[in-house]
Amino acid sequence: MLLPILAFVMALAAQTPPYDPNDPEGIQIWPNKMGRYPWKRPGVFKVQKLYAPTGNAWRAPALTTAELQQMTATLDKLSALIKATPTASSGLIGYWIKESRTFYYPAAPDLPAGTPLATSPFFYSSGFYAFVLEDVLTNGRFVPQWGGETTPAYFEFNRLPGHLRQPVPLKEPAPGDALETEFYTRPQQTGQYAGFPVYDGTKLVIARSGRDLWTSVSYGRALKAALPLLAKDAATAESRLASLKKQNEDVQSPAYEQKMREHLEKYSGSFKSSNPTKWQGRVAGMERELKYNREQAALKANPQRDKDGDWYWNPIDARAEAAKRLAALQPQDAARPACYLLAAAKNGRYALPGDVLPLGSNPQCRELVTTNFQYFDARLPRSVPQILVLPDLDRCADVVNGKLINKDRPRPDRPPQGCLKNVPIWEELDWKAAAALVVP
Repeated sequence: MLLPILAFVMALAAQTPPYDPNDPEGIQIWPNKMGRYPWKRPGVFKVQKLYAPTGNAWRAPALTTAELQQMTATLDKLSALIKATPTASSGLIGYWIKESRTFYYPAAPDLPAGTPLATSPFFYSSGFYAFVLEDVLTNGRFVPQWGGETTPAYFEFNRLPGHLRQPVPLKEPAPGDALETEFYTRPQQTGQYAGFPVYDGTKLVIARSGRDLWTSVSYGRALKAALPLLAKDAATAESRLASLKKQNEDVQSPAYEQKMREHLEKYSGSFKSSNPTKWQGRVAGMERELKYNREQAALKANPQRDKDGDWYWNPIDARAEAAKRLAALQPQDAARPACYLLAAAKNGRYALPGDVLPLGSNPQCRELVTTNFQYFDARLPRSVPQILVLPDLDRCADVVNGKLINKDRPRPDRPPQGCLKNVPIWEELDWKAAAALVVP
């Protein structure tokens, strides 16, 4: 019973600021006397103007005034929702918020080959940085500081979530400057907050209805992408076997035996005359070691289909089996969705420690997907928000039974900032109005 009471008292003490209650600003001087925290001073909300570059490296059509205005209006509405929360309005005490706005043109390497840049949407976002208010002693005066380090809360428009925390076992080469296409297991909805899904515990996503963020990879396509990796593992096994065979040739050679006898002669030859019995024992020991070394070298150079030889046969068999399946694949089977199953025998499977199978062939086999760039409606203006993502949610909180559990803890030596402000703002935010920013 004592421990819970002690924990409660310590938590209460951590939230009790060490300032004079009669001080209108609640000033707390730093231990080194070089700065101070005004616990009760009202904060400010500073908004950085959306910066729009005049050019872009990938020659997408230039941003128009109307597009800039539409993105700015969207971010203004989001900013107004944040400012309307009690924490960011009446509770804006002892800390301040910097809203940093970003904009990017679509980049050809980030898109599937052949995707027209002219109709690809712009990515833009607002990052809300909750900084503690602080004054630093400068030339004998305490001067407010605007900056420092904190954990931001970002809201991103028109950026698809991608593979999140899922493994990316396969990549498909792309022509030209385009990036390889990643094939990964489908991200999992691990929770829900404010009525919206949270995927892999890290991103809250507000998406358009009826549009999948990911698209299945066909079995034939995935199997074809797997072959180079399976071949790489097989080549590694063959190279290792070739090295072991060379070692075996060396160990079986007369020269190897001669070296061992010369070594024995050099370090124990004096026993021939001084202690013949010991000499005979040393010779017998060397000959036993020679026999053992030759037996082991021969075994390693001829791996069997057992636990000692699976480093070789696992990758060799996996490559042969996949090549056989691909060669015999019929069009209707090639078009089926693919899945990825971790190999039961992983020894020797390094580049691809799993198998590509048709979806549904094994209950443990996870669907393989890739980012669905067809999610975006190319008929809409590039500045229209088609998806809203709160990334890195897990930096500040875990979602448990639909509630946010803040990972950060108050400190007695300074006012709360970062996650201690982000999470209350999320809890107070009008998520329905935030979702309305996304086109239906």
